[in-house]
Amino acid sequence: MQIPSPLPSVQLHHPAPSQGQTRKLFHWLPDGSLQLRIDWSSIESFLGCNRLAEYKLVHSKSPGPKSALVFGAAMHAALEIWYRNKQNINCEVYTDTMELLPPDFDRSRDCTSLTREALLQRCYLAIESTFAEYPIGFINDYRTPEYCIQSFAEYLTHYQSEVVVPVTHQQKPLVEFSFSYPLGKIELPTQIFKDWGYGKLTNDQNMEEQTVASGATSLPCSIEWTGIVDMIASLSGEHWLVDHKTTSILSGDFFDGFEIAMQPVGYVAAARAAFPDLDIQGFMVNVLACRKPVSAVTASGKKSTAKAFEPHRRFYRYDTWKETEFRTDALALIEEFIANLTSNYFPRKTQWCIGKYGKCAFFEVCTLPPEQRMMMLESGTYQENTWKPV
Repeated sequence: MQIPSPLPSVQLHHPAPSQGQTRKLFHWLPDGSLQLRIDWSSIESFLGCNRLAEYKLVHSKSPGPKSALVFGAAMHAALEIWYRNKQNINCEVYTDTMELLPPDFDRSRDCTSLTREALLQRCYLAIESTFAEYPIGFINDYRTPEYCIQSFAEYLTHYQSEVVVPVTHQQKPLVEFSFSYPLGKIELPTQIFKDWGYGKLTNDQNMEEQTVASGATSLPCSIEWTGIVDMIASLSGEHWLVDHKTTSILSGDFFDGFEIAMQPVGYVAAARAAFPDLDIQGFMVNVLACRKPVSAVTASGKKSTAKAFEPHRRFYRYDTWKETEFRTDALALIEEFIANLTSNYFPRKTQWCIGKYGKCAFFEVCTLPPEQRMMMLESGTYQENTWKPV
């Protein structure tokens, strides 16, 4: 694989794109080449199991949302609205968009003074709307809309005197935006279109058929690292990339993992390339630990000291060698993925079939004979994978 040097500029997208269409692995570019956009979800699935990556990326299947993911998405939605607009509290804003009014604005039009209470109501509504979007039963599950709103309110109380301020770029706060960061280029064999079936791998079946018919044996393919940044913020005169994490499990290992984790290092690398003048120091993980609420009194009658909600923040300064190693690791994993794609076989890594959170979402598929697995994937048990950050 070829790593471009110097790396081309990063592309930013405001706001992050909406979802809907089935995600295809490759997309055609106007010059007739291909583009492969890889996000953390893609790399994470391949790190776990090659077969899992096949089901998600090649066959575009998803097991559907779980309560923990919906809870996290709802909390993210509230945090986005809060940090995008909290600096406008007590300022005159457009009623519908909450954007600040320009100095020469004609106030005879619809405008209002944004109050803290009004902004909180919008945050709470975002939580309720996210839960309503996913028809999941929450019987015997503590991750409810009410608990999410309660945890969000406790978060704001805990950080009521915080000095974290979103950085503004082109008159917009750098909150919840997506990016695409060039990693390198490869030559992709055109035989894969025929092997996997025309229309399976790209967004244009006709282009696949025409390319194979032309006799071309390979195509150039650019690789981009993509993602959605929660926020770039200013804190005590320094700039940090902030990522919100909801979790029910906290430990020292949880925080230690961010020292070298691919996702935050890759996000910081992209942010530094996009905003070289900001001198981004590194990564701040903004943890909202939301555990199952417990009784105020233990079974022995003593007062419980367990905390259902617990916020934490930790900072990580990433040296440039970590960025370099991230690119090398990412390209090596992609190279392995392309090798599996070319051989038309993705091996299983069975040690990941049962993990700390239970069975793999595709466990039942792999227990079937090979000739029955596609029938299971298409049975309605799984959804079309539509999530993409760019």
